[in-house]
Amino acid sequence: MRRSRKRMITMVAVAATVVVSGGWVVQETGFGPEIGRGIFEAVRLNVARNYVEPIGGDELYDMAIDGLLRELGDPYAAFIRPEDQRSALLTNNYGGVGMRIIAHDDGIVVLEVLPNSPSSRLDMRRLDLITAVDGRSTAGWTQEEAIDALRGPSGESVQVTVRRAGEPVALERSILRDDVHILAVESLLLSDGVGYARLATFSQASRRELEAAVTDLIAAGATSLILDFRWNQGGILREAVEIADLFLDRGESVVDTRARDPRDSQSFAAPGADRYPGLPIVVLVNGWSASASEIVAGALQDHDRALVLGTRTFGKGVMQSVFQLDGGNYLRLTTGTWFTPSGRSIHRKRDDEGSHSFGLGSEDFDAAVAEAVGWGGIEPPGGVSGTPGDTTDVPMYRTDAGRPVYGGGGIVPDVIVYADTSTLRERELSERLREEDVRLPDLALRYAIGLALVGDLPELDDAVTPSVRQGFDRYVESASDGTIDASDLDLARDPIDGLLAREIARVSGGEVASLRVAVERSAEVREARNLLSQSSTPEALLALGAAAGDFTGIEGEGR
Repeated sequence: MRRSRKRMITMVAVAATVVVSGGWVVQETGFGPEIGRGIFEAVRLNVARNYVEPIGGDELYDMAIDGLLRELGDPYAAFIRPEDQRSALLTNNYGGVGMRIIAHDDGIVVLEVLPNSPSSRLDMRRLDLITAVDGRSTAGWTQEEAIDALRGPSGESVQVTVRRAGEPVALERSILRDDVHILAVESLLLSDGVGYARLATFSQASRRELEAAVTDLIAAGATSLILDFRWNQGGILREAVEIADLFLDRGESVVDTRARDPRDSQSFAAPGADRYPGLPIVVLVNGWSASASEIVAGALQDHDRALVLGTRTFGKGVMQSVFQLDGGNYLRLTTGTWFTPSGRSIHRKRDDEGSHSFGLGSEDFDAAVAEAVGWGGIEPPGGVSGTPGDTTDVPMYRTDAGRPVYGGGGIVPDVIVYADTSTLRERELSERLREEDVRLPDLALRYAIGLALVGDLPELDDAVTPSVRQGFDRYVESASDGTIDASDLDLARDPIDGLLAREIARVSGGEVASLRVAVERSAEVREARNLLSQSSTPEALLALGAAAGDFTGIEGEGR
């Protein structure tokens, strides 16, 4: 009897040791979730009472939630608090005055007035100089200070003092803030009758905006279309399905989602008829195209509806669901994997590549995209494209018409075209700029604004004259305190000239003018226009693409 009692005491002591050692061990030895919850609460209370610095109860719970999601190893899982929902839930709306601005030495310069915005209703204009906001001088403000001062809750007004060229006295405007919607689509009709539409994100209303843009382009004379998904990091699945529906026939598959529980798996198909039958389409993608952009590109490729051109896409092929929680909070959690109509998995595992391990939407990813876009689409050193044209030893699938397409993660284009990648000399300059923390795109814009404010902005047809180039060299040398000079900039004259041309166009003619300069200089757009100029039908376009492609692969399990 004593022996049994002693043994029982020993077992209790061992169990107590395990409890003190950690809740994960207790759960694995079969004690169940109640013990785990008890240990978690004990840890929380001990931290709240005894940690060297006081931490509030709400903050401790926030830390625990963030830690739990971080330990999943899923870069896309997130606890979305009410203050973060504007950006995280992809509305493309914000409370403000409806202007694109930049903080300058003498105040805030208006770069663009958004249509149907509070500022447009008060006749605010491009290159207006806001010298005061609510009575405070704006001279010397940072960009963050300028944005914070003008944004705010809808229904609240903000008083601005404006200096405008040609006006002898300052103008006073009281702008009533309202919900401002940023269009996700930019479009142009190019000189050869090719319509160009760039989709920046798959946010709410993107499908409606893209349909309106394409319809307007065709009405203006477009006979073919370039859909630009480069740098598009994706967005809402519903919008991806609806955008694919614009170009597919009713009932054609768009994407399959496969969940842990097969009962939660879903298939999405186009609900309506092709809105633009017979229209030749090229879809542009690159290593930064991800998520919803890969869904649409993959569906149009698999159904032989469009030629995909560029480099292999990012490969973000996992689906997130958003769950509404108490207190106005949401949980975003990965719940499935995406497959194209031919059976290709879009997801591309990166941990075995030795690089590019950062997640879509991370600060590093966003900073890299911002750098490349700021330079006009030049692929920055160490981009995520990997080996975009290599289809050796990857699964091969078949489109509806029997064309080969390739798996291995991401979408492999029908025609591989690299961006205007940096030369070694240009990369040397890029490294120098990073070391000295000099942001050349920002300086190019500020330089163009300075020219405009003194009336020296050149004509768009000949924007980068020798005097403009020399003036920019001096401006950069001064702004960088002499760490970057003309000899450094000589390492990358062509992309710098392109940068200056785009920013001068932005200041002179707005975002559309700047976009046109960037599009005209793009290697991918040039090749797309070349192929479209030789193709009057989608079938002819795909035949040209097949002649341009020379891929090898192994048969996959798709159709």
